Amino acid sequence: MKQDMYRFTTDSLRAGGLMTPLKVVIGVLCISMTPVVWTMQFNPNGPHDLIARVVQFILGATPAIVGIMWIVGDWPTFRQSLLFVAWADIAIAIGTAMNSGPRAILDGAFHMGLIGVYIAFILGPTVLAAHCAFTLAAMVALSAYCVVTDHSGWGDLYVFLAPAISSLIILPVLIQALIEGARRTALKTFQQATLDPLTGLNNRRGMYARTNELIRNSGSAILVAAIVDLDRFKGLNDRHGHEEGDLALKTVAQALADCIRPGDIAARLGGDEFSALAVVSSDAEAAQFVDRLRAALQDITVTASVGIVCRRLPLQDHIDNVLRHADRAMYEAKRQGGNRLVQFDVADEFSSASASERHIAPVVRQQPRGSDCR
Repeated sequence: MKQDMYRFTTDSLRAGGLMTPLKVVIGVLCISMTPVVWTMQFNPNGPHDLIARVVQFILGATPAIVGIMWIVGDWPTFRQSLLFVAWADIAIAIGTAMNSGPRAILDGAFHMGLIGVYIAFILGPTVLAAHCAFTLAAMVALSAYCVVTDHSGWGDLYVFLAPAISSLIILPVLIQALIEGARRTALKTFQQATLDPLTGLNNRRGMYARTNELIRNSGSAILVAAIVDLDRFKGLNDRHGHEEGDLALKTVAQALADCIRPGDIAARLGGDEFSALAVVSSDAEAAQFVDRLRAALQDITVTASVGIVCRRLPLQDHIDNVLRHADRAMYEAKRQGGNRLVQFDVADEFSSASASERHIAPVVRQQPRGSDCR
């Protein structure tokens, strides 16, 4: 699953109020594995030699640590989820190999089925395919180990190996097929609700959802928000028709999409009004964002008025107030004749620069304390 699908899945869990309960369930399941593993230390089918006991004991402690991290920590990122799966698969494979006797070894590998279910629900088919390949290889390797060390025949192991393959590989794949169909349908519905059909950018609802997520995951940084409104767009529609107007909107949308970084947000708020938002780590990066935006708008055939505002995170007020300040700056740009970029200034209300006839000029005035974008 691509990271955008992972984000959609986790956002859906969060919106449905299921994220915290699921974190607790996964954490409790992880913690419960520790006594299960440690109990094998006293089982006749558990490890016999000292090295095997130590290895299994140490591996048995890790689920408790990981489980506590699930319960008290934040929901993992995509990369952290991949690391969780890799740790679980490897720990189970090694831990079960420390047991004595084919039944204890192969039965212990059944815990990989829980990992397969997690992957099917959260990470998707690509990761599940890798997990199933590892599981199959591990089962074959463990079976071969039993043949060599316990002198078991492959036929004797079939009664353990066949149901293991059904439970650990076939069942998660079937679950994945059902989930993936429902997930793609839900994603399509979500996209229809959050994307602008003409330009493909986020609509207002999508912008708020993406912005809230961006702010929530950014910690201490700088939020740069821009409102872009085309100049004399109604006249363009009246003179050349709506088809030409739609083409202009698509051109602006493409320019915004091309100038932002992955993870930044571009949206059409309605009519001929757009927004672009980014979280940056320094004033220099904020200025670079503004420069890229200005350069992108210089290259299109229509002119635009742009309002800029910068705020340090975490925000002291609602995102609506930030956008309202950017909107005021945009209207100030229009009041000055359009085709220019105006930056909201806490102290003096606005800072601006004159523009040439066709091009937006850069803002060079330094912002006061409380906002950035130098």
